[in-house]
Amino acid sequence: MMLVGCGTTQIKAWSKPGADQAQKQRDLAECDYDASKATTGDGKAPKTTGDAVGDGVVRGMEKSDLIKKCMRVRGYSG
Repeated sequence: MMLVGCGTTQIKAWSKPGADQAQKQRDLAECDYDASKATTGDGKAPKTTGDAVGDGVVRGMEKSDLIKKCMRVRGYSG
């Protein structure tokens, strides 16, 4: 079995006028942290392996969307 696209690392090239690489990394790290907190599971154990995988995929997608929104609110495009 091969899982593709399960990572939530943002490879996207975010850009913002006047923001250097260090600022971009700080903003992305803060957005990632906030999105991680917002998508933490409810603490209940999944009933099956399929449920666990499905829950992980959904949380990963939600986290990715939250990171994108956070970066855009901070003035980035990408």
